[in-house]
Amino acid sequence: MKNISVKNLLLVPFFVLLWGPILQDNLHIFKGGELKGSYTLPSDITFDFKNWFDGSYPEKKGEFLSYCFGIRPDFVRIYNQLKFWTFKTSVNENVVIGKENYLYEQNYINEYYGTNYVGEEKINNDIHDLKELQDTLAARGILLYTVFAPGKGSFYPEFIPESARKPMQPNTNYSSYISACKKSGINFLDFRTWFLAMKDTSRYRLFPRCGVHWSLYGDYLALDSMVHYVEAKTGKNLPDLKLDSVQLSNIPRSRDYDAGEGLNLITPLYGNDTLAYPCYSVDWKEHDQMASLTIADSYYFIMYGITAPVVFREVDFWYYFNEWWSYYGHKSTKGEIKDEILKHQVVCLMFTDASLSAFPFGFLQASLKAFKNNK
Repeated sequence: MKNISVKNLLLVPFFVLLWGPILQDNLHIFKGGELKGSYTLPSDITFDFKNWFDGSYPEKKGEFLSYCFGIRPDFVRIYNQLKFWTFKTSVNENVVIGKENYLYEQNYINEYYGTNYVGEEKINNDIHDLKELQDTLAARGILLYTVFAPGKGSFYPEFIPESARKPMQPNTNYSSYISACKKSGINFLDFRTWFLAMKDTSRYRLFPRCGVHWSLYGDYLALDSMVHYVEAKTGKNLPDLKLDSVQLSNIPRSRDYDAGEGLNLITPLYGNDTLAYPCYSVDWKEHDQMASLTIADSYYFIMYGITAPVVFREVDFWYYFNEWWSYYGHKSTKGEIKDEILKHQVVCLMFTDASLSAFPFGFLQASLKAFKNNK
């Protein structure tokens, strides 16, 4: 009798695993968690005899069902959590789990050690083109400047795990670009050096433990600095950001936990860190209005969507010089690059450690070509 009871009990998990996804898929018994991060769901396929006999129906239907069956996200989170507890590794190939659960993207670590160095010749050619475009736009009353944003690898090298450490190379993209900019008279802001100088004295965290980008507080400091730089270079009086208060939170907001979300774990990793969220106001009265165009990576998204529109009359953003974003909704293409640039009084190139190896995303060459062909 005891043996029968034990056998019956052992069958319970089996039937739960077998029928649970089917029941959840059709009856939606409970609300499961959603997976975070970047992934593409396969599309469903409708049955017909053609795709049945050519084999595409079972292949695509099986792929769709393997991603979309009931409680799959919960199974994925359980698997990820067990792997993290057991091996302290991530199923997300782009996320590196460092000491004390500091999270990195691999590209930031590569730049810190210089393993992705593109070479002196390319860097000198890029800076030559940058200076030529900077002078071309200056003659038309347009300010072009470059921002070198900090990266998690260079800001927190002490938490990089032993498995990801490499011998430090004599040159990095960052050091070579900064050196070339200084020699060539390039307009630039070096936020990497500035943030490192504030690392031990900043009242609030400049990088979150489980986020890839600078913190929202760091983002605010950077934009405030950029606004003052533009004012100094152009002589304009832009609206100032007035810091009214700072909200403190032990739970990360917005993208301060983006890398953590990408791990899709059951238990959060952010611990008890205190993060700062600035509350500010802007006075538009008797200030100049300028249109801004920025070519950048994902570091600029918070500025684009929240802070920059309260300072600039027009805010346009070319994401990796590939995807066009306009806060006020106007359209543009690379074929209109010259006309687009001439609509703005400020053009900013922003590069982080992770994207420096791709500098300048093709923007300089395309812009110079457009201006030379349309003299």
